[in-house]
Amino acid sequence: MQSEFPYVEVKTSDRALVGKPDLGTRKFRQSGPEEDSGQWFDKLCDRFPEEHFVSPGGVCMYAGVSRAAVYQRINAGKLTVFTYHPSKVRKTLFGGLRKTRQSPFAFIPVSECKAWGEELKARVEDFNDPGWLPDKQYYAEEDKIDKWPKHKGKMSPPKWKQKKQRARKSSGIKLFGLLW
Repeated sequence: MQSEFPYVEVKTSDRALVGKPDLGTRKFRQSGPEEDSGQWFDKLCDRFPEEHFVSPGGVCMYAGVSRAAVYQRINAGKLTVFTYHPSKVRKTLFGGLRKTRQSPFAFIPVSECKAWGEELKARVEDFNDPGWLPDKQYYAEEDKIDKWPKHKGKMSPPKWKQKKQRARKSSGIKLFGLLW
């Protein structure tokens, strides 16, 4: 297994193109008019000529993971993503100006997706579970678990519920006592 993950190298001089990274992540954000999104992507491809990019949904082709796992890895700072937020200025009802943003375009380098897939394969290949049981033993263990008491001897409701019930009872008695 590799000790270093092959991240795409983003230099500080590239910040004008890709934007600032979110704190603690490798998520670079850039925003601008929707008409400029194609030009931004062309410049991104020119900056990384040896790279190809996919959307977060396309990572599963290389790594075999769900989209949720992709976003979890992005938010953990373990995957590079370049996002472009198309925005436009529009007038509000009272004549003010408001900047609106649409859903961003997100691009993930394919080399990182492939490296993640290889990392996952290496983890699975190294996994030897000595805890496998023959069928008879497995079903015997399953029966034990099914018959095991779930409540562990505690049958009373939680204390907060008991207090709530006592409060209801006492207020009803007091109210009834005031009427008589």
